[in-house]
Amino acid sequence: MDREHRRGLLQGQLVLAMILVISLLGIAQPAPATQQVLVQGGSLSQQTSAIQAVGGTIQRQFSRFETSVAHVSTTQIEQLKAQGLRVFADQTVEASAQTTSAPATTVMAGPGPKGKTSPALQYPSIVTGADALQRRGIDGRGVTVAVIDSGLPAIERPERWQRINNTTARYSQGSRFLVYKDMLASSQITNSSDPYGHGTHVFATLADNRALPPEYGTAKVGIAPGANYVVVRALDSQGKASYSTIIAAIDWVIENADVYNIRVLNLSLQAEVVSPYWYDPMNQAVMHAWNEGITVVAAAGNTGSNPATIMAPANVPYIVSVGAIRPAVYNDNGSDTIAAYSSAGPTESRFVKPDVVIAGSRVIAPLPADSLLANSSAAGLVSERAQLQWADLKTSQQLNYYALSGTSMAAAEVSGIVALLIQDEPTLSNNQIKARLTGTAQVATLDNGQAAYSMWQQGAGKVIPTAVVDGSNTGSANAGMDLTTDLIVSSNPDDTSNHYQGTTEYDSTSNTFSDSTTAYSSTLATSYSTWAGSYSTWAGSYLTWAGSYSTWAGSYSTWAGSYNTWAGSYSTWAGSYSTWAGSYSTWAGNNADAGSLNSNINAGSLVSD
Repeated sequence: MDREHRRGLLQGQLVLAMILVISLLGIAQPAPATQQVLVQGGSLSQQTSAIQAVGGTIQRQFSRFETSVAHVSTTQIEQLKAQGLRVFADQTVEASAQTTSAPATTVMAGPGPKGKTSPALQYPSIVTGADALQRRGIDGRGVTVAVIDSGLPAIERPERWQRINNTTARYSQGSRFLVYKDMLASSQITNSSDPYGHGTHVFATLADNRALPPEYGTAKVGIAPGANYVVVRALDSQGKASYSTIIAAIDWVIENADVYNIRVLNLSLQAEVVSPYWYDPMNQAVMHAWNEGITVVAAAGNTGSNPATIMAPANVPYIVSVGAIRPAVYNDNGSDTIAAYSSAGPTESRFVKPDVVIAGSRVIAPLPADSLLANSSAAGLVSERAQLQWADLKTSQQLNYYALSGTSMAAAEVSGIVALLIQDEPTLSNNQIKARLTGTAQVATLDNGQAAYSMWQQGAGKVIPTAVVDGSNTGSANAGMDLTTDLIVSSNPDDTSNHYQGTTEYDSTSNTFSDSTTAYSSTLATSYSTWAGSYSTWAGSYLTWAGSYSTWAGSYSTWAGSYNTWAGSYSTWAGSYSTWAGSYSTWAGNNADAGSLNSNINAGSLVSD
């Protein structure tokens, strides 16, 4: 073989080797990691073109909210943001529940020692006072309440379900109905289910039709046992859900509101606040629901008791946000207290929240035996066992009853009371309903007349069902706020021209929150409208729920704020999550965009009380 021939052969071998190496490198090179995100900005068609142009994959789209759900890489996220689109992560986390290693508490539910009624007999209708309205024939009949949660236990006769489609079924008794929608089902459902248990406890708090002991007459266990219900399963077996799942559930509720006459939406769930209320995609869906006339009731959150711990979606100013009371029967001094876990205001946008408070600790309702919550060591087992009942529907098994604590339970109670009010006054709007709730609430005061808690802890005060229904105020909450305009979101998160801020002020020198925009009585002014950030200012004195909010603090029927009037910096909110770094777009190192946004929804109801 001559020299030239050998040289050519060698070159050929080198070329083949290089091709092989390049091929192997190509095989070993992993594909860019992708994550599921929410994309907003522009029209859906513009979002589609942009996502496809960068190589992303669209999973679903919500035309009502102009939001796309897509799988994209980090590089593709930056490319979308460079085009002026808003991109949010669609992540999930464990439910924010404070569990304990102590064994489940077994308590009596019935006659106690020496014939006395045990404190454990504090069913939802009793502890709230809704039983008095039920004895007057007001039980929610004709009103439909939607509940987005972890589901409903299997019923005794699954053949009674009328299948609407593969993931939706309806149970009917005459004019009454219960609709079950499973957002998580991957195949045709044959019965309802609740592997986590939270949804069952919330539903029973609202709807349990079991009779109370004879001394309570015709009253039932639940707040509004006569109402119709739409139960949407969106939280999984761990009590978790992505933003996109909750948004899909809210979208479905809005779409079917007229079909089922849905007047109330209960959201006993919480997520970390990582942006202004109006910039958050889930909050936008909640605002759409309110704009459609649905009264949305949300749990304030279980991250109290420090200032500025209100969770999403309770930070939406329009809706009814509910904090929790630990009832007097469970306190040594025989007085109600704000539950230590109940989240407090102000919100990230300076609004006073919660709006109202109600019993949230040790609320007694059932859990499915095989559910995660029922098997949790923190669940307070009660010596009570029965089938959950609604109309002539019964669960397939007897369920143990548990005393659970959380603003989830409180929100469910208020949703039930709203249903009672709507039955009595069906023409009230959601803004009128909110005004009635806050205008008839009772503020916690001490023996000396001072408020026991600030407005950022107790809101307008404790909800009294009979006062709500017997009230005559027809004024409207949220007056002066244009919700339709508020839903117009710029691609620039610092553009606040369409959006609102509340009137809370913060003094960094004294570490004190204040609201001086409304005239209060001289007795309550200091203790109610200022707060130095401590959990509780009362020192052993008995408190009472005295006078309605409207008699000494005006009412929520007017709004004293205005567009973007706060001249301070958000970085002055010391000691809370709302430590802004100068603008909406830089939220304390936790940017409200994909890659760092904790877009998490969880039940958050199982807490130490």
